[in-house]
Amino acid sequence: MLLFLFLVSCASTKEGRKTGPVHDDGARQDFVFHEASRQAVLGNYDAASDLYRHSLSLDSTSAASMYGLAQLYMSLGDRRALQSFAPVTDSLLAGAVRLEPDNYWYRRLYAVNLQRMNRTDDAVAQYEELASRFPGNTELLLTLAGLYDRMGEYGKELRVLTRYGRIEDVADELRMQRVACYLELGELDSAYLESDDPDRILEILTESANDMLGRIETDMDRMRCRSMIDMVSDFSDVAIKYNPGLMQAWKSKSTTQVWYGERDKALETIDKGLAQVGDSLGKAALFNMRAEFHHLWGNQTMVYEDYDSVLAYSPLDVMAMNNYAYYLSLEDRDLNRALEMSHKTIEADPLNATYLDTYAWILFRMGRYKDALQYLEKALQYLEEENADIYEHYGDCLFKCGDKDAALENWHRAFQLNSDSPLLERKIKEENYIE
Repeated sequence: MLLFLFLVSCASTKEGRKTGPVHDDGARQDFVFHEASRQAVLGNYDAASDLYRHSLSLDSTSAASMYGLAQLYMSLGDRRALQSFAPVTDSLLAGAVRLEPDNYWYRRLYAVNLQRMNRTDDAVAQYEELASRFPGNTELLLTLAGLYDRMGEYGKELRVLTRYGRIEDVADELRMQRVACYLELGELDSAYLESDDPDRILEILTESANDMLGRIETDMDRMRCRSMIDMVSDFSDVAIKYNPGLMQAWKSKSTTQVWYGERDKALETIDKGLAQVGDSLGKAALFNMRAEFHHLWGNQTMVYEDYDSVLAYSPLDVMAMNNYAYYLSLEDRDLNRALEMSHKTIEADPLNATYLDTYAWILFRMGRYKDALQYLEKALQYLEEENADIYEHYGDCLFKCGDKDAALENWHRAFQLNSDSPLLERKIKEENYIE
């Protein structure tokens, strides 16, 4: 199309030359503009830039020339050059929009440039104007929703998402984003009622809070983490209010209480949940959580009682069986039963390195070192990521099998993986297995 316009311009010029000089400044400006556009398409940006500027010298009110020159400046690969031209680009695009306020492309590029200049409020104003002038353009609505989200304007984001959902008939697909807005606004009842999967919302919030706990470095991090934990706790309360039988709500609530340092309250919450949750798997999950709490706090007798309850409600819970068996082995307690449970886990998942390690460790505690060695070698074969405990166990087993050098090698490897074993350093220093 540009080539056609160029040829038409040339033809007009040739025709003019037959009858005398061309005095039509408008035609000349059109010719220069189209030639600038042609050079831009060909990638001759210096020539295109010169021609656009010449076009503007012939007609300072040419919005198209302003837009074309601004495009060139914004396409510069050199960041410093891009920044140096930013004020000129801003002026050109502001002029183009002022001259032709209904032109979508002029205003859209102006908004993009404002974002580049970190003038977020001005960019939002342009996008809001675009959304008003072009109400059917849903791409604008998504961009606007993203800007509102970054600015913390969750009420406005919510309204835009609702509008987008109606236009595109995708209200269900945007449900999670609307829930997030309600959560940020502190409208937790609305968040719950909007959600079609409160279990998943609670899981996401709890996982996010847990991640934040592991990455606290500053006071600001601590404040944000506390705010996140408060949100999990409060949303759990809302979920319990609407659906007392929701296992995840009790689980998330008790988790936050542990984070707050409220051990007794956490246990009370699980007890309340056990009284409200009706399904067997839900009860098993709560008993499993309580078992882990008791193990964390050193109440080992209660651990075994809770695991018995887990297996009563969910006899095929291999993770519970693995943990139960491993904790028994650490105390040299009921090793035959521990071995039986552990064997069921590797029958269910024979490539699981953790389950293989547990089975091997029970064999080790029973004095069956050669058998244990075989299963530890399998565990290392199927290991998905380095595991200090497994390498230490492998070293222990090698030592008992008479291979001291290989044992030391694996103990060193476990140490390099930041093992928290209280005996590992002594094993390495004394070059001996220590109970």
